[in-house]
Amino acid sequence: MSLLKDIKSSINSESINDYIAKILTDNINKKSFDIPDYLYVTDIINPVYSYYSRKYPEIETPEKIFDRMKNGEETHFIARQWFEKIDGFSGSEIVLNGSNIDINVIGRSDFMIYDSIIEFKTKNTDNISIDNLFDIYLSDLEQLLFYSIINMNFDKNNYLIFYVDERFYVYKINIVDPDTIKSEISYRMSLIKRSLVNNDTALLPRCSYYLYGCKFKENNICSCNKLSAKNASWIKNSIKIEEDKEFENKLYSIYKNGENNIDLRFYDLIYPRKYYHKMMRDEVIIENSKPSFDYEKNNIKFFILDIINSSILGVNGYERAEKNMENKIELYGDDKYIIKNIYDENSITPFILKINNSKFTGKIPETYYSELAVTCARRNIGNGIIIVVYPRLDNKIVVHDINFDINKIINLCNQKINDINYALKNKNPEILDLCPEFTINSCPYKNCSCKMEIIKRS
Repeated sequence: MSLLKDIKSSINSESINDYIAKILTDNINKKSFDIPDYLYVTDIINPVYSYYSRKYPEIETPEKIFDRMKNGEETHFIARQWFEKIDGFSGSEIVLNGSNIDINVIGRSDFMIYDSIIEFKTKNTDNISIDNLFDIYLSDLEQLLFYSIINMNFDKNNYLIFYVDERFYVYKINIVDPDTIKSEISYRMSLIKRSLVNNDTALLPRCSYYLYGCKFKENNICSCNKLSAKNASWIKNSIKIEEDKEFENKLYSIYKNGENNIDLRFYDLIYPRKYYHKMMRDEVIIENSKPSFDYEKNNIKFFILDIINSSILGVNGYERAEKNMENKIELYGDDKYIIKNIYDENSITPFILKINNSKFTGKIPETYYSELAVTCARRNIGNGIIIVVYPRLDNKIVVHDINFDINKIINLCNQKINDINYALKNKNPEILDLCPEFTINSCPYKNCSCKMEIIKRS
């Protein structure tokens, strides 16, 4: 039996939670985010790129730039294993929303230690110094500062970390003047909006992509050669920077002594053959493998997460860090998706959030149950919540309370992990569950074993 079917049979009970649904519904009905009234932190860092991305969404990312981005993503996946071993680790890819300081800007921090933001960068260079943060790596420094300011649980101490050829450079950034940073965000947002309205980039600073590869420059669209470089003077009196050798040594020790774990995430158990082909570095169908960089016109997910974090359901970094000390199965998961248990404020409940374009709320996909089950299993918690938002039904929110036979789920997950390890060792994907049917046609791998098996059966 497949993981999806086994998990469905492991549900003890399911009910609709109108209480949480009402908390979320009451708040989302107050919000109005008209494009481009909200922007991403990456827009603020590179306003010219933001401008052209909106003006020319059809421009594709060149292969060499795409490959560089993919390599960076793979290193970030591996780095999660290092940071999870740091005391106080409270999550990765944490969604941040500046609405708590009345600025509609959104971002995702790489990692968090308690409530401190960590921005992690890989570089191909010989050496990095503090001075480089104000010239060569100014955009990286800006990104950390902007994330820090929009962090609802603001901490004045945050970290910019570089990984260079098996060496770490850790800089502790102490924010002494948050108001100046907040003002800079607002100023750049106004520049971008004005440029979009006037169809003119003359007031924007040059992008950091200009010297390192830009799809608009390669298509002779970019105007950065006529623009001035960014000025770092506004930053220097707003922060204090120091090298953190203790943190560097700790990361290096984890890196050197760490086991070569395979980087399994909760969805790899649900899409095991896709994971198999990824780990085997099988040939990819290029046209299906490139991610979409289109700007979402209604990124409801960010706003719901913001509502949760600012409500009685919100969990801070210290509570997440405490929960991260537990790990019942060897998976890397989305530990940011936990909320206060409404029946016991001293405990937490895992949840998943889905935006569903259906007009029918009676039945949800089986993969929703599977994602929640694996998340619950990792923390040995039998109760979880599925939050579903229906944009085509005026953002109707339905919340499902699920109770699992958690011991059965944990055993299932460990069995599937063993199956994946065996399949990789023996180069035999056929022992793995087929990926969910709706994902098979869009699989990016040329020799997709799911497709081949379906053809054999027919």
